[in-house]
Amino acid sequence: MIGTERRHEQGQLTESECREVLARSVVGRLAVVRHGIPHIELVGIIHLDGEPVALLPEGSTITHTLSAVISPRRLVVLHADDADDVADSRPWAQAVTAVARPRWVVGLDDLCDCRRAAEIRGLDHGAVAWFLALPHPTLTGHRVPLRRHARADVRDGALRPATAPE
Repeated sequence: MIGTERRHEQGQLTESECREVLARSVVGRLAVVRHGIPHIELVGIIHLDGEPVALLPEGSTITHTLSAVISPRRLVVLHADDADDVADSRPWAQAVTAVARPRWVVGLDDLCDCRRAAEIRGLDHGAVAWFLALPHPTLTGHRVPLRRHARADVRDGALRPATAPE
């Protein structure tokens, strides 16, 4: 599969790599468009039956934007990355975008599982939380090269010229 190897070299992530990044991500950005107006929120990410689930807090604009019964044509986008977890030895960050036709998690057992998963990940779901499942998402991902040659020096709120890594 020459095409797959070439895309991988150019920074494209495989589906399994995309799933790994999503599995490690605790937060992401959820986006939906309604009446031509985009709504984007930072949300917690958990997993239910191997699929990503966005944790929406009470008062979320996306919760109010989506109806109780979501149209089967409605698409949402979840974006997550591992930029905060980048070790100094790794020369790149990874970003994943999941596009899916969402559904609200409503079953009592599934809601209990979602609350338990949120607690395990350290996410505060509060008394009223909404869980938006993204079943069978289409995943795309890529690597973003990072420069590690020099590190900016910020002391006392002043930016100084970059210094070489130690």
